Amino acid sequence: RQLSAADDGIVTECHRPAVTFRDENVIVLRQAPDSVRHMNTKTLILILTLLAAPPLAADQPALRYQFSGNFQLSMEQEMYPGGRTDPLADRRFDMTFEFDDGNPPAATLAAIKGSYTAHGMKQILSTRHLKGQPVKLSSDGRTISLDDPGGDVDLGVIIDRGLYPSEMLVDVLPVLPAGPVTTGSTWETVRSVRSLEGWAWASGDIRCQHEVVAVTEKGGHTIVQVRSQGTTATEAVKGTTGFVGTGTLTRRIDWSFNIDTGQLLSLSLQQEGNGTNQLPQGQMNVRQVTRIKIEGA
Repeated sequence: RQLSAADDGIVTECHRPAVTFRDENVIVLRQAPDSVRHMNTKTLILILTLLAAPPLAADQPALRYQFSGNFQLSMEQEMYPGGRTDPLADRRFDMTFEFDDGNPPAATLAAIKGSYTAHGMKQILSTRHLKGQPVKLSSDGRTISLDDPGGDVDLGVIIDRGLYPSEMLVDVLPVLPAGPVTTGSTWETVRSVRSLEGWAWASGDIRCQHEVVAVTEKGGHTIVQVRSQGTTATEAVKGTTGFVGTGTLTRRIDWSFNIDTGQLLSLSLQQEGNGTNQLPQGQMNVRQVTRIKIEGA
């Protein structure tokens, strides 16, 4: 029952374990220290209100990366050149990264396979030379950067740059917030990204808005669910000529993170890019849809 500090002699009672509030603005606490046996009602109401308030974000530790175990990464790209409504071509990659415990983080590209399909004809891409390749990373806890991209996948003569698996991984890992979070917490980040758009490489500085959509407990651990969304203008990656003029790139990432262990548990990216490719038959506008999933183990 709501407490009252009225002076009209009405008796107000509230019974809780080891606590009794009773009339004349005097609080009597059973099994309480002498220092708090007699306390002004309004003061105690304020204290109880603070104690009953939802946990503050400060009660939670900040999100910080601590990589270990395996990451399974899969990517699918569909290309829609010249305004087509059905894809003309698609690329698919499946990769496994094995992380060693330690700081800075270190990983190995344990497995990789890739394919390219166009006009109904499927080509298996050469990836065997990359198996077992080390991935050299740096981290400040909030961000992951690539020290050495390692080897690449040859995508054919049309594309003037190969695909680096390690770069693909680092490009989609979210930038974590500076401080603790709770449901509804938001933060904003800006980062440089590279993306294979159609048959050309594009880059831009993407501004993302991140929002914590849920905080749950599972198996004794605190799990944070986050949605990240952003957009950027894109231009050709430096040193390449296949992407012409200015394009656009929009992405949405839904991801979950274990606050206690520092592990990224899962990630699902949906991205759409639009821009002009320089192709053998001339310049052509290409819309591309990219989907990336990461599962941690």
